[in-house]
Amino acid sequence: MAVLKQISTGRIVAGGLTNQESAKKMAKNAGVAEGDYQLVFSEKEILDYRREGYAQACDHLFIDYMANLTELGDTAQATIDAKQAWLSARASVKASFPKS
Repeated sequence: MAVLKQISTGRIVAGGLTNQESAKKMAKNAGVAEGDYQLVFSEKEILDYRREGYAQACDHLFIDYMANLTELGDTAQATIDAKQAWLSARASVKASFPKS
């Protein structure tokens, strides 16, 4: 579970949150301006959520990239595209669960 932290003041507004949607609602109810809060997970939670996200969104793309790399080489357009798809998905997971 994460805590909702107001950026401008550094105060913890709420705890026990699990996602951005609940954070947005809680911030609004607490009178915290949009963009003036962040959802903070523990380091272990961040790693656990990232692992789960990678498994769901990235692993199959990595396998596709490796298959293209093995079969076609690193200069083939299909390999380049597969690598970019994998890296983009990975970056999206990291952005969803940033380290504080």
